[in-house]
Amino acid sequence: MSALLPVFGLIVLGAVLARIGPLSDDGWRAVEQLTYWLLLPALLLLKLGGTDLSDYTVGPMVIAMAGAVIIATAFLLAIYRLTGIGGPAYTSVIQGAIRQNTYIGVASVGALYGPAGEALAAVGIAAVIPLVNSISIWVLTRMAGREPVTGLRVFWAMLKNPIFVACILGIALNASGIGLHPMIAEGLDKLAGGALALGLLAVGAGLRFAVLKTGWPALLLSNAVKLVAIPALTLALAVPLGLTGVPLAVAVLFNALPSSASSYVFARQLGGDHELMAAILTTQVIMAAVTLPAFLALV
Repeated sequence: MSALLPVFGLIVLGAVLARIGPLSDDGWRAVEQLTYWLLLPALLLLKLGGTDLSDYTVGPMVIAMAGAVIIATAFLLAIYRLTGIGGPAYTSVIQGAIRQNTYIGVASVGALYGPAGEALAAVGIAAVIPLVNSISIWVLTRMAGREPVTGLRVFWAMLKNPIFVACILGIALNASGIGLHPMIAEGLDKLAGGALALGLLAVGAGLRFAVLKTGWPALLLSNAVKLVAIPALTLALAVPLGLTGVPLAVAVLFNALPSSASSYVFARQLGGDHELMAAILTTQVIMAAVTLPAFLALV
């Protein structure tokens, strides 16, 4: 698992630079926005549009990834009243449990499994993003006291997600056999070069240690489901489906990732507990440095 050391090393470097480096908080937000809206979509489109996936069966991988998320969500909803955790805080528990940090995921599969791993990861991203966004919006509007959100609004939210759009375009180019024109591929390659390094630095810069004060029962519940239960469920679903090799590893890896920073944005915009969400995000990145290699060792 030494290939993961540079991934977490860049996260640590980002955390250090955010505190002693030349960039302000606004500067780091600009780095994150650039990566989110342009650089990472370019990387995903390049990998999906230009990688031959004919040797891999992606259906079982998607089923295992999505199935584990659905089962975990159902479990968390079933025990909601028993936990004594308030509605806004519980939305952060659920978001923390089901989302994935795309930067860490793509960087990890690229380091471990090369272009094929990155392309398979993009397929998984395209399948899971609509699911976790829909669940997140649903629980936020019902548990945080906001007006229900229509299906049309969820659909438009998907179309505004540059990572999702890039994955769908890449899948279409791959499945159609059209592929990427060499000039377009060259341009995307230049854009994609800094995507993961900048994304990982931004993850580190976004860690908020000052919020680690309260809400520990909710935090530990979210982290246990996210970092232990969901990857274990993914493995339990994948093996009977006949998933092996790189697709199995990608499915388990992505569902073992810490949660996405977009969950913090959702919490702020839709009435969730954004301070608890920040604490969950920070602790998950730290804990994933241990749990992620442990699960990958099983596959």
